[in-house]
Amino acid sequence: MKESEIADRGHWFTQRQSDRFYEKMVQLCGNRDIAREAGRYAFSTDALGGLREYFLALAGPEYLYDIVSRVAPTYTRSSRISSRRIGPREIEVTVSFEEGVHERPYQCENRMGFMEAGFQLFGYHTPPEISHPECVFEGASICRYRVTWEDSPAIRLVWLRRLSFLLLPVVAGCGFWLAPDTTVGLVFLGVFLTYLALVGWIQRLERASLRTSMAAMRSSGQQLLEELKGNYDAALMVNEIGEVFASRTDLDEILDSLNQVLKKRLDYTSGILLLGDADGSSLTLRSCFGLRDQDVEMLTQIDYSIDPPLPDGMLDHCFTHQRSLLVNDPNAPGVPLADPARAVLASLGIRSFICVPLVCEGESLGVFVVSDAKRDGELGPNDVRVLEGVAPVIGIAIRNARRLANERDLSEQLRKASDSLERRVEERTIELSRANEVLEFLYDSVSHDLRTPLRVIYGYGELLQELYGERLDDAGREYLASMIAGGERMEATLNRMLDFSQVRLMELSWQPVDLSRMAQRILADLTITDPKRQLACTIEDGVVVTGDEELLTSIMENLLGNAWKYSAGKGVTSICFGVKDSVFYVSDNGAGFDMAYANRLFAPFQRLHDGKTFAGHGLGLSMVRCMVERLGGKVWGVGTPGEGATFYFTIAPPR
Repeated sequence: MKESEIADRGHWFTQRQSDRFYEKMVQLCGNRDIAREAGRYAFSTDALGGLREYFLALAGPEYLYDIVSRVAPTYTRSSRISSRRIGPREIEVTVSFEEGVHERPYQCENRMGFMEAGFQLFGYHTPPEISHPECVFEGASICRYRVTWEDSPAIRLVWLRRLSFLLLPVVAGCGFWLAPDTTVGLVFLGVFLTYLALVGWIQRLERASLRTSMAAMRSSGQQLLEELKGNYDAALMVNEIGEVFASRTDLDEILDSLNQVLKKRLDYTSGILLLGDADGSSLTLRSCFGLRDQDVEMLTQIDYSIDPPLPDGMLDHCFTHQRSLLVNDPNAPGVPLADPARAVLASLGIRSFICVPLVCEGESLGVFVVSDAKRDGELGPNDVRVLEGVAPVIGIAIRNARRLANERDLSEQLRKASDSLERRVEERTIELSRANEVLEFLYDSVSHDLRTPLRVIYGYGELLQELYGERLDDAGREYLASMIAGGERMEATLNRMLDFSQVRLMELSWQPVDLSRMAQRILADLTITDPKRQLACTIEDGVVVTGDEELLTSIMENLLGNAWKYSAGKGVTSICFGVKDSVFYVSDNGAGFDMAYANRLFAPFQRLHDGKTFAGHGLGLSMVRCMVERLGGKVWGVGTPGEGATFYFTIAPPR
């Protein structure tokens, strides 16, 4: 139990707190009946103060317990209390428990002590008899108590005074009838006057008691009004703080506005607010109110390091353990203050202060410190309670302001990164466009400008072979044939380069294309070139895709042509074409390739096989990749040396 919780009349203690308090009290005093004695004290004159007269006005304990049963929900949430009168001097009190409540036997004893104490208010020196026929700790669903008592001496005197009022006219008549000049008459008259004086004195005492009661009630009412005013001011302060946080997002602006609200609403001389840094190793003075400029400068120059925490540092203790601290005497023993801190407090004229942690989502954000060097009396638990109510609101605002600042910084960084990326992309796009222009120019130059001299070279070679071939020996004719074949291969390579350039620039025409019929036609044409080869082909029927027919034709011709070429050494050529899960494939049982060199498959002029065994110019698969990418897909190959290869490709649907 905290002091602020005890001072707060609206705070509800838990069953666990009650149990621990009872166990601690038993441990300290060694009295197992402390709960019953506490119940008696709760209704004693010392505990009730001015309310005693109010309860006495109820004229009897039966009315007292009726009032208690009505106000009980204000003081406990665990049970409901009801009472009824079952005899002239007998009351039955019933306690029923809310669902899920599990009390302890000592609380039952505490209630019986409370019932006993109620009779003391009315002058009953003999405690009432309390029986407990039903108890939840003995298997019952409720606790039932029966309270019986005897009339108190005060009540007997009341009845005696009432009876004397009835006999008063008889005594007065007898006195006047016997005449004042007789001894008996004088006696009767003296008794009558004495009785009147006694009644007047008793009434005077009652009026004095009533005035005292009214003064106590007036003082209690004034105290309640002051508490209401304090709560109202606290509510206004929280509302104004909320308006500040709702209208501002910058942390410095929030702290400046917060200072104005705290200075206006809090009845304290000065206050400072310190915030922890990012790694929580030190505190920094961020705002203050009620201090002179030289005092602020002095506090700013102080080192508020908390890593490692100081053994006698109050701010460290408050920030690290997230616990409020109230100090009314800095020089008192046990106060965690270092000598330099005491010197600072003395220079500021501070005798009492409160440290409250600023916490949000379990994280310590800072410390809020207020002091009052001029207020009459010391700071109390109620001040701590008010500050602890404000501190979470300040903590949330600080956390939100920091998050907004981080988001703004991140947004600004992202914007700068985005602008930089856009500039870099634009620059790279321009560079790429220029490189493509140069590359296209190179392709055109190589394929057109070299074609004429190349044709001259191997054209004259053909004429030389035709007109003068008979005059050459065998070696000469072989050299001449090699020159002519090389020229023809070079011209074919130039043609492929020109095709490669055209693929990058051609306009696409999207339409449904039957790849199954296309594969059958291509393999039929390949069979004509080598009719003696045994072919076992498997072509899946009905494979239709939407794409550019010209590009798809080139893709299929290259892949099926490679399968035909690299499986020439097999006794039976096996070629398959189909689709699975929207992935097309062409497989063969040919020479295959080593997967360690798979990254070179689609590079221009890169060959994985001997050019003498398998003719080619090294541009086929690179053109396949270019064409597949133009169609929005991708291509890859899987192979095993001597066991064949399979090439897969995908085609993206048109947008």
